[in-house]
Amino acid sequence: MLAYDNVANMPIRSATDTFSCPIAISADMIGDRWTLLILRELFFGAHRFENLQRHTGAAPQMLTDRLRRLEKNDIIGRAAYQKGPVRYEYRLTEKGKDLFSILYAMRNWAERWCRDGDAPLAIAYVHRACGADVGLNTVCPACGDTLGYGDLKGTPNSEIQKERFAKQRRRIALSG
Repeated sequence: MLAYDNVANMPIRSATDTFSCPIAISADMIGDRWTLLILRELFFGAHRFENLQRHTGAAPQMLTDRLRRLEKNDIIGRAAYQKGPVRYEYRLTEKGKDLFSILYAMRNWAERWCRDGDAPLAIAYVHRACGADVGLNTVCPACGDTLGYGDLKGTPNSEIQKERFAKQRRRIALSG
């Protein structure tokens, strides 16, 4: 019988499940779909529960569980922005910001290997420092800077914008 972590609603590992492999440790901490989508939204600038829920499509309990897990692992911090009722904003810690290169690499891999031939990139990124389109590069092709957290400004293509708008309309229709 599996025991579950009441914070993340995930199976608790036994002493025999300990890992020394860094990839296994990383996968255990951030490797599920919902956590990656939450991180994506935090990198895009969403900080409030309702925005994270709207853009990830996560059920409230799922989102709460993943946010607690990210906070417990010091990947995000939270601060109250409203007192009655208490509501929180979620911000990436330095540890969380350091995950940027992982999500950027996942995005680049999917754009390279999973995108339909001539389809535009889902998000077009430009280097904030010099304004150059960076494509799928990790180093700015114009100025040679290594790209990291905060260095890019992204613009979703029209299909991504339509998808996000449709998701928002469905959520509004279901709630009202």
